Amino acid sequence: MKRSGIKDVAAAAGVSVATASYVLSGTGRSSEATRKRVLAAANALGFIRDASAARLRTGKSNLVGVILNNIINPFFSELVASLEATVYEAGGLTLLATAQNDPVRQEQLLASMVAQGVGSVILSPVHGTALADLAPMLGHGLPLVLCVRDLAGSQAAFVGVDDEKSGYLAASCLLAAGHRSMVFIGGYPHTSTWDGRCAGIRRALARAGLPEAACRLVPGLMHPDFAEEKMLWLASQGILPNAVICFNDDQASGAYRASRKLGMIVGRDISIVGFDNIPQGRILEPELTTVDIRPALIGQMSAEIALRRVFSSTNTAPRHRLEPILVQRKSVITA
Repeated sequence: MKRSGIKDVAAAAGVSVATASYVLSGTGRSSEATRKRVLAAANALGFIRDASAARLRTGKSNLVGVILNNIINPFFSELVASLEATVYEAGGLTLLATAQNDPVRQEQLLASMVAQGVGSVILSPVHGTALADLAPMLGHGLPLVLCVRDLAGSQAAFVGVDDEKSGYLAASCLLAAGHRSMVFIGGYPHTSTWDGRCAGIRRALARAGLPEAACRLVPGLMHPDFAEEKMLWLASQGILPNAVICFNDDQASGAYRASRKLGMIVGRDISIVGFDNIPQGRILEPELTTVDIRPALIGQMSAEIALRRVFSSTNTAPRHRLEPILVQRKSVITA
């Protein structure tokens, strides 16, 4: 069967080829009646827009490459769901890959995204990413949006949360409940997220007249087993405080498991605070106190910026640090 082209759609709809092109590409202006007529004709003819041909004509692509560390953590699942929906509503397509916290894999994925003809890339950098690692993209002049984790000295657009304030809110919540010692478990040092949260914790401690040593730092992996293992080890050494900050809500489930093994009840014998505000925190018993770092909004804004930078003439790389929100539930006790 002969494949229907845009000329066939225009003829069937009774409009010019230019008008049909505007409607099908989502550009230009046309009346709602004309738009419906063109779309109906395209549907009847089984017309499929050739994105490669459009890219050759315009030099622009609405294919958005997305590279995340992983999507096992529900935080990233929520982020990418919002991001993908935003791109889809704008008539684009998302190409998703995960770097699995591997800088080499991330570098190869960046090069692959360029080879696939993406118009822009949204990247949540893995631990250890250097500015030089972004060369495969920046050398081709493709718009780059960093999300969640920032890179010092980067000129790329960025969408994330105020990490310093996030840490401050988590520690202040425990201090307000009367705790004078705590532990911060998980997270990779020398990333913008970990460094920012630690700075916020230190600020909260200083404001309460406490030394930095009042919060023991136990950096490392960000999954539940790591939190469980480290809490059990701290308890075996007799140095587990009854206030715990977990790097994310997913990890907090491991802290709950450790508490049960130690014969402690969360919200009665020990306080636990997380970050992210994913639905899982509402399932834990008692419900988890957490710092909402706005994953859905980060995904939406990252997508909007990526698309806008492709199809507008501006070279501006906006940088947004969203306000975190403390969500107080039942996992924090009054000491």
